[in-house]
Amino acid sequence: MHRDTRVAWILAGCTALALFGDATLYAVLPSQHAQAGVALASVGWLLSVNRLVRLPLNLPVGWLADRVDPKRLYLAGIALGAASTAGYGLVRGLWPLLALRAVWGIAWTLIAVAGTTLLLNISHPARRGRQMGLYDAFAFLGGAVGPILGGYLADTRGFPLAMLVLAACTGAGLLLGLVLVPDTPPARGALPPQRMSWTRVRAGAARVLQALGEAGRPLAVILLLNGAHRFFFAGVFYATFGRYLLEALGQEIRVGALLLGVAGLTGALLFVRNVITALVGPLLGHLSDLLQSRARVLILGEACGVLGLAVCGLSGHPVAIAAGLVLTAVAYGIVPSLLMAWAGDITDAANRGPVVGAYQTLGDLGSGVAPAVVYPLMALIGLAPVYLASAACLVATIPLIVWAMHSGAPART
Repeated sequence: MHRDTRVAWILAGCTALALFGDATLYAVLPSQHAQAGVALASVGWLLSVNRLVRLPLNLPVGWLADRVDPKRLYLAGIALGAASTAGYGLVRGLWPLLALRAVWGIAWTLIAVAGTTLLLNISHPARRGRQMGLYDAFAFLGGAVGPILGGYLADTRGFPLAMLVLAACTGAGLLLGLVLVPDTPPARGALPPQRMSWTRVRAGAARVLQALGEAGRPLAVILLLNGAHRFFFAGVFYATFGRYLLEALGQEIRVGALLLGVAGLTGALLFVRNVITALVGPLLGHLSDLLQSRARVLILGEACGVLGLAVCGLSGHPVAIAAGLVLTAVAYGIVPSLLMAWAGDITDAANRGPVVGAYQTLGDLGSGVAPAVVYPLMALIGLAPVYLASAACLVATIPLIVWAMHSGAPART
């Protein structure tokens, strides 16, 4: 096994364990918000604030990832993730939980930016699509184990105990990372420690603009598409899927002789979604390597996303739920990993940290704003019209990909 592929597997496992608590909140809070001591109208803010906190942090962390070993930043993020998840089980009420969600936002910035920068820097261009697909798919597949475990524990033992158990799992991910994630010199080489300042943050932003100018149209489209994808899938669909199941199937669902709570069913179905994502992500990433075209495979992913949202918006029948789940899983397996691989192809290693930071910022903006918007909107017009409007908006991303594909940009290592 190539060294970069081995690192992708290790990072996927550590990231998966770090995601246990966050992923469980998306499955559990829409239906069990009362156990956490918050009103349904506040759930959208709890699912948004962590993403909004990340907006000013992504570029500085990307700047740091070019200057220090990204492993240090990555492991610091996992440690903060374990602490915030434990806190969910120890406090009640909106304001304490909002504070802990903000801590998780800091944690995920470190994990996402530093981990992605590390993998892009060590990956070979001929294997980059497959490795990014592997990392994204299996990290979120493993992360989906959290909602199964957390949803079951929340249904049977209560929300606080569920969060404490998941925090212990994230702690195990920290130990795994300390032992197995290799030390990786920063792309700019060994530089003496430098104090963070607003001047240096602005310099990082300037390098992103320089990279945009050099890479041209494709990089601008990549950043925009990531924001749109995260808005409609991580922000709208993922944050409301538990509510969608509650409205379609009720609080308890009988599957043969088994009676499931909606939180447990949500976790189980999200796990199934991520199994599908894990199967298609590396395969289609490898296909993009063979075709030497990320854009053509991305078009397939966006088309699946449009169909998945439309199917869920049109019906709450179990067949429609299954079809929508499969289609959105395929979209989630293709789009994020290939966008990041495409960005890695057209940017040089010395400037990747800030570019990854900008990429995460657009994604966090989309996914952070969406739950705060969608929950009040859902109360006004219902969830089905929200899904249909999302599908209609997502159609516009396909011509953007075609436009970027024909612009051309030089490949870099």
